[in-house]
Order: sequence, then structure tokens, then C-alpha cells
Amino acid sequence: MARGGGTRKLTAAATFSLAVLVLLFFPGASAAVPSIDATLTRHLPLPRGLLRGPESVAFDAKGRGPYSGVSDGRILKWTKGGWTTYAYAPGYSSEACMATARRPETVTESSCGRPLGLRFHLRSGNLYIADAYKGLMRVGPGGGEATVLVNEVEDVPLRFTNGVDIDQVTGEVYLTDSSMNYQRSQHEMVTRTGDSTGRLMRYNPQTGKVVVLQAGITYPNGLAISADRTHLVISSTGPCKLLRYWIKGPKAGTIEVLVDLPGYPDNVRPDGRGGYWVALHREKNELPFGVDSHLLAVRIGADGMILEEMKGPKSVRPTEIMERKAGRLFMGSVELPYVSVVKRK
Repeated sequence: MARGGGTRKLTAAATFSLAVLVLLFFPGASAAVPSIDATLTRHLPLPRGLLRGPESVAFDAKGRGPYSGVSDGRILKWTKGGWTTYAYAPGYSSEACMATARRPETVTESSCGRPLGLRFHLRSGNLYIADAYKGLMRVGPGGGEATVLVNEVEDVPLRFTNGVDIDQVTGEVYLTDSSMNYQRSQHEMVTRTGDSTGRLMRYNPQTGKVVVLQAGITYPNGLAISADRTHLVISSTGPCKLLRYWIKGPKAGTIEVLVDLPGYPDNVRPDGRGGYWVALHREKNELPFGVDSHLLAVRIGADGMILEEMKGPKSVRPTEIMERKAGRLFMGSVELPYVSVVKRK
């Protein structure tokens, strides 16, 4: 009997040790949640050539779109006939901004612009653009050349403008500057060095003034305002966390960790149910070999709990997931030459 009890203890200890190892090396396996298979998706292909990287996805107040910013600096709009040019930064030239085999986008984007986060102010129809190099821009309902609204704050240039969201009631615009030291073309250095010079800001369209709400953030990326407009949820890419910055209430002006994530987050978008879709560029401790599947995104509740996940091929590294009607999820990517559409089954 003593020998059998010892065996059971050893078995229990081994099982516990295995569970710990699974949680350490496969954090996405920490809880059983519903999973969406994004192996097979519909593609909205960009025009032919070296154009790529539809990072963010937006729809206007009438549901038209998607709209997305791409590698040559333009904002494109999807119609039944395909993609058309909707907006562009000041100084844009199709000839100068078109990438070639000898002149990659990394050479042209600093002058042509690289639009990342996109959000419509639904009442006015204005589209706000977080351009990595130009700063915060806005274009009216008809599209065309965008106006640069903010390219420096407190006499410090915006070096890596990244995320944007809008309080649809007040019209105030929230944005992130991922680093005061590195530009988008050096984004890997932001993670590698643990750079913590990122900033969260608020722009008032009525006065044209912008203020820094929080400085010293480690790689702030995408952000979304909560459904009750009391706080912002911000992805902190390098540390693999979601942060919560309080706009209203007794904690107003403070920031805290909402949840530790199983991967490196990019953009954050509301799920329409009080939670958020968080795109994951890749998982923590992800191995390049093995099964060709990894976490693409997780859906987070307002309390930070993971409610749902999306999985797909390792060749896909999404930057944004936006849920629309009829179970359609639009997926942006900074690398691929198309926007993906995933359908819930």
C-alpha cells in the first residue's frame, strides 16, 4: 500500500510539473476557450505590384469600406470594383512613393508616410489617421489630401505615431507615440531595448490643443476607448500586456495592467459586446517549426478575461481584427498584400 501511494504521489507530481511547463511554454493553452479557425479566409487583394501592409481596417458611418492604409502612404477604400485611392499625406507622389525592387518601402515611407491606426468620427465623417512619420492627420468625408494636425507635443516630435481612437460623443482623439527614440522602420529596436519612452496623448479638435496624458510607457501600440467611455485599453507590445488608462472616475489619470497576454499585441478594437479583439503578431516563446498554427488574436472581456481565440498559419501575423455584422471578422496585416475576411462558422 505504501508503495502504491508513493507511485500515486510521483504521478501527481509529474502531472503538476507537466502542467506548469505547458503554461510556461504554451501560454495560449492556459484555458479552454472557443476557437475560430482562420486557416481558410477570403482575401481582398491589394492592387498588383509591391503594395502591401493594410495595417488597420475602418468603416464609415454608412458601413462603407473597409478603408485601410498601405505601404506607399495611401488610404485605400474597398468597393465592389476593388480598391481605390481615398486619401494620402501632403506631398504624396505616386511615382516617388511606389516601391520597386531597388527602392523598397522602407526607403520611401519616411517621406511618403505610413498610415497605421485609422478611425472615423462617425458624426462628422472625418477620418483620423495615425501616420508613423507624419503624425496625426485628418481627412474630410470626401477624401483627398489629409491635413497634418499634430506632429510634435511639448516641443518633442512624434517619432512613431501608431494607434488612434475617438470618443464619439466629445470628438476627442486619443493617440499613441510608440517611442521617442525609434521610428517605425526601427520597430524591432523598441522591443529589443525595452524602450519605455512611449506616450499616450489626447487631441481636442475644437481647440487644436494636444496634451500628454501618460509618458514613460513601454511600446504603446493600438488603443480603444471603452464602451462606457471611462477608460482606454492600450496594447503594450514588448511586455505582452494590455494596459488600462482611466479617463473618468476616482482613478482618473492613472494607468494599470489589465491583463497579461499570450503573445505580442498590436491593435485593439471593440468587439461590440463591451470587450475587445486584440491582434497578436506572434505568441510568446513561439517556435518556427512544429505544427503550422499559432494564435492570431484573442477576444478579451471588459474584466480582462480571455473569452475567445483565433488561430491560423504562422505565416500570418495580424495587426488588427475588426468584427462586423453576420459573423465577419476583418484582419489587417503589416506584411501581407491583402485584407483577410474570416467567417464565423
